[in-house]
Amino acid sequence: MVWFAKRRKTADGLLGIETGPEGIALARVQRVPGEAPRLLDCLFRKAAPAEQPAVLRALVAERGLAGTAVNLVLHPATYQMLLLDAPDVPAEELRDAMRWRVKDLISESLDQVVVDTFRLPEDAYRGRSRMAYCAVLAKARMQALGDLVEQAGLHLQSIDITAMSFRNLGLLAGAENMNIALLRLRSSEGLICVQNGADLYMARRIEQGLDSAGGDYGAVTLEIQRSLDYFESQLGKGYINRLLLLPTKRDGAAALQALGSGLAVKLQALDLRELFPGQPAAELDGAEQAYCMAAVGAALRQEVL
Repeated sequence: MVWFAKRRKTADGLLGIETGPEGIALARVQRVPGEAPRLLDCLFRKAAPAEQPAVLRALVAERGLAGTAVNLVLHPATYQMLLLDAPDVPAEELRDAMRWRVKDLISESLDQVVVDTFRLPEDAYRGRSRMAYCAVLAKARMQALGDLVEQAGLHLQSIDITAMSFRNLGLLAGAENMNIALLRLRSSEGLICVQNGADLYMARRIEQGLDSAGGDYGAVTLEIQRSLDYFESQLGKGYINRLLLLPTKRDGAAALQALGSGLAVKLQALDLRELFPGQPAAELDGAEQAYCMAAVGAALRQEVL
């Protein structure tokens, strides 16, 4: 999924950037054929939204990043995600077809939003129907994000959503030929994404978060297990081979222990130090990693349309 793409050489690496209410995260990944990807930069700066343009410009100057290609990953609060039946149209016509399907499901008019979409793999839902995810973003928000990147002296190459960013993390974590689920828990909600190889099969919101747990993770565990059961029973891809918990801003160890004891699948922690062993930019604590993971996933993007 990508709203905007221009070809650009990325010899200096691809930047992943995520802006959010608390600040801005930046990661830079360099790929060399035949070698594992290298995490050259990874950091988070606290900044109110109004301060973020100046903060990003300062980071670009400090790190010598002017002209670097950027894959911007949207903060979950900035867009709407919908799962809908996919019409039987060629791939190049899918986006336009899905725009008309979402028009009655959103509060804005179609001329005020941009819509992008991707189909689930053909073997999802046991072949009963073809489904597609649609992401809806306000045009004004898209323009503001583009201006943020360009005015910092960077080159906006693509815009992605959280689920696709996590898909890239899953690929690096070993998703080839197996079902991997990545779980992120935030204060009020969460997200679970399931993939096999590069194919994303499910991106499901978890309605419970760290705050709602209040030390008792029973309700969170139940909702996660229901999502795993749904994948195994409805999508026809078998069992989850690995379930990975992304770093959390707080209570990470407690969440890992509490959730792990109540799930049918072994829960493991995903750590940047394991994905990028021996690389200085990966030496962040759990809270810092939590802020940066989506940006790292964005920087791992390989497709350039």
